[in-house]
Amino acid sequence: MGIPKDFIESIRMRPAMYCGDVGEYGLHHLVYFLLDVAYEEARRGESRDVVLELGGDGSVALCSTSRVVSVENLVAVATGASSLGVRALEGPPDDGWGWGSMLVVSLALSSRYQVDTWADGQQWRLLGEHGRPLGEPSKVTPREPMPVPGARGIRVYFVPDATIFEVLAFDRARLSRRCNELAALAPGLRVSFVGVGNGERSLWHLPGGVAQWAHSLTEAQPRLHPEPIAVDLEWGELRVQCAFQWCEGEAHVLRSFANTVRTVRHGAHVDGLIQALRSALAKLAGTLRREFPWSRVSQGLTAIVAVSGPQRRMAFAGPTKELLAIVGLEDAIRKQLKPRLVERLRNHPVTPKLLARRTPVAR
Repeated sequence: MGIPKDFIESIRMRPAMYCGDVGEYGLHHLVYFLLDVAYEEARRGESRDVVLELGGDGSVALCSTSRVVSVENLVAVATGASSLGVRALEGPPDDGWGWGSMLVVSLALSSRYQVDTWADGQQWRLLGEHGRPLGEPSKVTPREPMPVPGARGIRVYFVPDATIFEVLAFDRARLSRRCNELAALAPGLRVSFVGVGNGERSLWHLPGGVAQWAHSLTEAQPRLHPEPIAVDLEWGELRVQCAFQWCEGEAHVLRSFANTVRTVRHGAHVDGLIQALRSALAKLAGTLRREFPWSRVSQGLTAIVAVSGPQRRMAFAGPTKELLAIVGLEDAIRKQLKPRLVERLRNHPVTPKLLARRTPVAR
């Protein structure tokens, strides 16, 4: 393998370094990279609509009513060739679709792409093949309407390169679930998933955030209380959203996130939530936390905890981002969440049922 001549060639020569692998995992991450930027823009209040389209020819298109890359910087951002001394993927944390995004990776690993931007009453288009732009952006006249009504926005269309990826078929259900998660993690964002050619179209809009999501997840189950218990915390630059819904039955569901990353092995945010809930019940019962083991407290529980904030604040144990390891986060959540839960549970209809799960132990 030779020395890459530029950043695009580096990505295409070593795709697994940037998207994980060249199979199903890496293929879907080309889409996740775009959804991550859409989430960041929504978190900052810069976007309210996202549409993800899956074409019958294996193409993907994402449209977001967010900030856009300027015409002057579009080619540089699409190739990672900055004239400003800023390296691609290491841009400022509030750069939107610019240097801090993984847009360059999705484009570099495509066989063809098209990026359209709308701003200041004008539309510009950049075309590319095999990861490289075909010249400079061109002004589209007459201006086409945006796929989603808005004063500004961006649409990224691409087809994954069959000479790079071993798998080319996207899992519609998987991408649809991702859109559902995005709407819950960015309250107020309207997220649409469109299957071009088969008539599939789904819209998620969850202004109630993770609490509304927990309610949706349990709609087919007999609930022990009508509405989820929701708590919203702040710790420095981080926001922590929690939701609890108990239902009849033994099984429990616990979903945890760090921005859009599903932390399947959980971590500091989940540890803090568990300790806070057990301690709150012990406080209400006037006993010890150990008398409320998690195995009993969690019966029938659907819980969601989502940490959001600047990417530079997210720390994980290992490269897979499965376990959140932000120093101090567990204690911060436990100390803030416990008194909030004591207050919410004191006269709550589910509390007698939870206190009945106490397991006395010898002192």
